[in-house]
Amino acid sequence: MADFITKNQLINNVEKNNNTLRKSFALLETKLSKIVKNRNEFESSVFISHSHKNADLVEYLVAVLTNLKVEVYVDWMDDEMSYPPSSKTALKIKDMIDVNKKFILLATNEGIESKWCNWELGIGDAHKYIENIALLPVAENSGNWIGNEYLQIYPYINKKYKSLDWDDEYYLIYPNGKRKDFIQWLKD
Repeated sequence: MADFITKNQLINNVEKNNNTLRKSFALLETKLSKIVKNRNEFESSVFISHSHKNADLVEYLVAVLTNLKVEVYVDWMDDEMSYPPSSKTALKIKDMIDVNKKFILLATNEGIESKWCNWELGIGDAHKYIENIALLPVAENSGNWIGNEYLQIYPYINKKYKSLDWDDEYYLIYPNGKRKDFIQWLKD
């Protein structure tokens, strides 16, 4: 895989754009703690698969995507989700993967090691596959995963340059080498 986006880059991007993302954080605190019923205000929707150990990164990713007018589903932001996990949890997650247009795996080391994330990726593969599924590789600093070669069959989000902006500087790379603008992919 190409350059990993580091945790610090993801966090710094949000902090750098604090003025433009302030509304997104307000939305996180008020709206995204519940499932958004009115999809008309959003241009797309994304299910984020992630390790709960990366909740801080998920909040930043939600802020970025919300700023791009993308509705985001995160299980622990769903008031209807039960804890501890049960078969109802699994059924709800399957439904949410199906109803959201896109699927992004926050591919941290913790996410890749998570049984739930691997299960969700399999469900995402069945419902979304190549055109609507992507990995967002995020590393502590920079690096690679070893022993998870199956991830190479999925498109992944990468940056064209070392820029931190979430605009046309980011793109999706498909396994065949084809590239697509990340924002365009979200809207397709």
